[in-house]
Amino acid sequence: MGGEAMAEEQNHPLTREEWLERLQQEGRTEVIKKEMIRLGFWSEEPLTPEEEEQLAIENRERQQLEKELQRLKEESEKLPNIQEKINEVRKKRIEESKRKRAERKAQRELARQEAKKRWEEHQATHIVHVGEGYSAGLTSIHYDEEKLITHQLPLIRSAMELAEAMEMPLSRLKWLTYHRDTATLCHYARFTIPKKSGGVREISAPKKELRQAQAWVKEHLLDPIPVHSAAYGFVQGRSTVDNAKQHLQQAVVIKMDLKDFFPTIDFYRVRGVFQSFGYSEAISTLFGLLCTEPPRSEVEFDGRYYYVAMGKRQLPQGACTSPALTNIICRRLDQRLSRLADTHGFYYTRYADDLTFSCKEASMSRIGLLLKKIRDIVSSEGFMINEAKTRILRASRRQRVTGIVVNEKPNLSRKELKAFRALLHNVEKNGLEKENRSNHPHFWEYIKGYVNYIRMVRPDLGEKFTQQLVRIAGKYRLNLSLPVNNL
Repeated sequence: MGGEAMAEEQNHPLTREEWLERLQQEGRTEVIKKEMIRLGFWSEEPLTPEEEEQLAIENRERQQLEKELQRLKEESEKLPNIQEKINEVRKKRIEESKRKRAERKAQRELARQEAKKRWEEHQATHIVHVGEGYSAGLTSIHYDEEKLITHQLPLIRSAMELAEAMEMPLSRLKWLTYHRDTATLCHYARFTIPKKSGGVREISAPKKELRQAQAWVKEHLLDPIPVHSAAYGFVQGRSTVDNAKQHLQQAVVIKMDLKDFFPTIDFYRVRGVFQSFGYSEAISTLFGLLCTEPPRSEVEFDGRYYYVAMGKRQLPQGACTSPALTNIICRRLDQRLSRLADTHGFYYTRYADDLTFSCKEASMSRIGLLLKKIRDIVSSEGFMINEAKTRILRASRRQRVTGIVVNEKPNLSRKELKAFRALLHNVEKNGLEKENRSNHPHFWEYIKGYVNYIRMVRPDLGEKFTQQLVRIAGKYRLNLSLPVNNL
């Protein structure tokens, strides 16, 4: 086919039948060559030496590839069935997956067993639940060793260490610290005593086991902590007389009372005190539970008696730890009120919940300002003033501080001394039984105690009463304890 034929083909594309006829006439190679020439992929001009060399190289590479393909084909024919190989690989992968799954399961079980063992060991040395509403802090075991050393307090890191320090089984410590809103047993014996101002005061006296635990807390944790110099109540070496002496011969004495003093201090404030020492929240929670108790009401139901909590846990009046805790909690209150008093020319002391301020005549004009600032400070420290008991006593009338007259020198009221002198006279004349008209259960101890009190306030009068006490003891063969003789 010449150029005219190719030109005609370009104008009139061949049908399938015409292509087949052409292939038969000219041969496959010749047709491909002519088509490549027609399309511009091939030239009829002879190849240059470079092109021939390049073509030879390509032919050799093609032959090499063909040989490699042939080799691979022969090798592939020797290989086993591909599907069988895939199935075998899949089977191995499944088996490996099962092995790893079993291994992970065994590791998880081992970890669970180890965690269970650690938990059991933790339970053996720690208390993990103390009742609803108070257990949240038991997981926090971080403590400040440096603070504890600074305060010279025992290093207690676990409930077991606390129980060992208190010389009791851990189970008993759990029992003493467990809180129940409704309990069939109460750790306190409750009774009331009359107030001088009228009404009664409820006393919650801890029973033996709890009392011993609280005594340990007081001796080892609370007593070593210094209190403010203005605090006189429940401080070793200080008395009501020492408190009163700070306000002798003043133009004005101001007496104020903190309302619901012990009930105002709840469990969380007490726990915070122990945390401030450096103990962990977990251990501080146990100390807080040992030192607080909610007010309870005894209720009978279905033949059984229950003690039902009537409020939040608070400092019980009757526990030996309560006064010491109040003095520690009131350190900042005492500091602020002392600074306020000094600024305005007043003297300040605190005996438990009794606040006393006094001043010379030059500072009397500042009483109104002082009272306002006292109320602000007391309120900001979480307490309240019992306004009904606030007294401003001038020197023209009798000034009493914690029961002691302070106008000139520490003294007792004439009325009280006269009544007690008459009582001693009648006891010496008629005997204890006839004069115990109110059936006081410890009448003789009361008399001896009051003589001790008189000797502390008025040593001159106390000596005379002591001599009379010796006569009574000898006459009626009564025991006269050594503290009286040694006063």
